[in-house]
Amino acid sequence: MKGRTLDHIGFEVMNLEAFCKKLEASGVKFEKPYSKSHHKDFASAELTDPWGTSLELTEGLSRV
Repeated sequence: MKGRTLDHIGFEVMNLEAFCKKLEASGVKFEKPYSKSHHKDFASAELTDPWGTSLELTEGLSRV
C-alpha cells in the first residue's frame, strides 16, 4: 500500500531469471515479470508482498 513507512525495497539477485521462474512455479505473481528490457543496463522484476510493499529484484545493477 502506498503511503506506508516502507512502500518499496530493492534486492540484487544473482541468476535472477532462474529465481523468478522458481517463484512463479511456487505461485508468486509478478506485476512486472523478469525482463532485460525494462531498464537499459540491468534485468529486473517487480512483485508486491502480502503487506503491500513493492519488491524490485535486479541483476546487474551493481555493474552500473
